[in-house]
Amino acid sequence: MKKIVKEVPVPEALRGRKVGLLDVLRWSREQLLIGRGLWYVAGGERVDSLVSFIHGWVAHNVFNEGSDLEWHRFELWLRDVKGEFPGEGWHVKFLADCEGNHERAAMKFLDFVEEFVAQVPKE
Repeated sequence: MKKIVKEVPVPEALRGRKVGLLDVLRWSREQLLIGRGLWYVAGGERVDSLVSFIHGWVAHNVFNEGSDLEWHRFELWLRDVKGEFPGEGWHVKFLADCEGNHERAAMKFLDFVEEFVAQVPKE
């Protein structure tokens, strides 16, 4: 059988512990910063791919582990503190803010993830 993707181990910083969605999104941001494209982190070249990835992760947690409280706190922070979670979805707004550039729109979102993790203490 022909392999079409490169398999890599779980990053060292994420091994041996429960990994939350914000952990994965921060790792995704790091990958974009070193030049890997949106396809690498979300499986597609559009910001919608990242949204689909997030929805899949959240659905998995709901059905298998319960809710991700840190993700929920981030969503509230993005909406209530930053005012960046409009009814049409962050991805629609950020894509417009970034003049249709999907990778920049994704990075804008991931920068908010980084800001949240850096500023908001975990409960």
